[in-house]
Amino acid sequence: MLCTCFLLLLQTSGPEIINPEIATLQGAQVEILGSGFGSANTPGFLLLQSGSKLRLVSASSTAISLWKNSRILLDLPDDAMSGTVRVVKASGISEPARVEVFAYDYFDIPPTPGTNPSPLSLAVDASQRVWINEEFHKQFQKLDIATGTVSGVPIPHPAGPGPFASTIFSDHRTTTSSLGEGVMVDPLGRIWFSEGGGYLYSGIHPNHSRIICMLPDAPGGLEVRVYNVPSDWNEVIGLTWDPTRNWVWFAQGGLSAGAQIVGFDPELIPWDNEFDFSTSLDHQIGRPGLPTDPVFHFYEVPNATAQPAHLLAKSNGEIWYSHYWGRAIERLNPTTGAFTTYPVPDPISKATPAYIVGAGPWEIKEAPNGDIIFNEFFDATMTRFDISRADDPATWQLDVDGLNPGMTDLVIPRYDPKLEQVHSIAYDLQGRLWYTIHVENQTGLKASLGYITPDWQHITRMPPIEDDSHTSAWCADGIDVDPASGDIYFCEFWRKRIGRLKYVPPLP
Repeated sequence: MLCTCFLLLLQTSGPEIINPEIATLQGAQVEILGSGFGSANTPGFLLLQSGSKLRLVSASSTAISLWKNSRILLDLPDDAMSGTVRVVKASGISEPARVEVFAYDYFDIPPTPGTNPSPLSLAVDASQRVWINEEFHKQFQKLDIATGTVSGVPIPHPAGPGPFASTIFSDHRTTTSSLGEGVMVDPLGRIWFSEGGGYLYSGIHPNHSRIICMLPDAPGGLEVRVYNVPSDWNEVIGLTWDPTRNWVWFAQGGLSAGAQIVGFDPELIPWDNEFDFSTSLDHQIGRPGLPTDPVFHFYEVPNATAQPAHLLAKSNGEIWYSHYWGRAIERLNPTTGAFTTYPVPDPISKATPAYIVGAGPWEIKEAPNGDIIFNEFFDATMTRFDISRADDPATWQLDVDGLNPGMTDLVIPRYDPKLEQVHSIAYDLQGRLWYTIHVENQTGLKASLGYITPDWQHITRMPPIEDDSHTSAWCADGIDVDPASGDIYFCEFWRKRIGRLKYVPPLP
């Protein structure tokens, strides 16, 4: 059979695989898409290779759960390793498709009375620790990778009520924050979180956001510093580190008080873990043009209802961020205070929020070549903006077809436009851009995750992670990569745990 297989290599026509890179899990399926596969009733087989090991799987094998002319489903064993697959028919043999196999495990977040440990976002530091920002911010979480244990990290709060406010059940002061999804590790190993107050709050109480810094390896043990954001109803969501200025920047959604982009020098701004906002912080509100003053530098976003969500700082000092409600991404030059807006095409999603918000640009990253990458929360697309066209006026508006000529979209495979939302993105050590998918907590819903290849030519989607031991829906939210091992960590929001993917290399 192997001789026959290699003779077929000489033929010029035959089956064709159109998904040349396939991402999957041990014990899950490999989905092969293309043409000329025939059916399970016609002679054919798959040629699998991992390292130097070859394996033939007949079309009639029990490992094949589906064989159609354009689609084949192959069930993998629990110990499967990465490799390649070819489709072999009498008419010829296909080009190989790479099969990237990952092992999955997870770490439960222990329940704590008075908290909701559903994880939203996370960051992995250089000391094999995963730092987790959870919903409502009653505490943060830390996963020690070496021991596999997750433990809560208390958040300082003032002695009195607040500093947040909510209209849930009644208009009241609270320690519960319903915004703030930022978490990052800075070059000094400090961990930064955003704690963003109450969403859409416009009641009678003050409602303040905070930026929290943790020094996990301080001489006396864990040290926590709380930076209290001046003004009211500021709704902080994301944050980023600026290596040019050594500043922290954060995005204020401000649907109640107006959208703003804010930067500050953490070495100059005083921090106060017990501050109760009884004294005004308005003296810390700075405006463009005073880069050395010990203030928060506020930049008013031209579209006050854009709701800036996440942001990044480029090496040239520019700040780029997403307009969640504003249907755009935007560039800020902090030196001049100038803004440039790049609109995003209309959504293709059929979900109700898409009609209200639009595509919902959410997380934003810088590609290795400097391009701007962002996901659209309410849409099926991952978008790349050509940085070389940043000063091209043609990209400052949509064209006659409703498209932005500087943007390229890749559509996520098998995307459900009513039930799924693209939550987060992160680059791995191989230059692949990973994305996660969130779903509502409905029985039977199983979202997934996948990645775009470094050349931006192909997008994969993994099969759902099957786990019938849990009744909550499976989905993935925040995601980050261990800088040492390359392992992928992600938030399983409804199941209150942290998932991990480990790449399984081919055999030698």
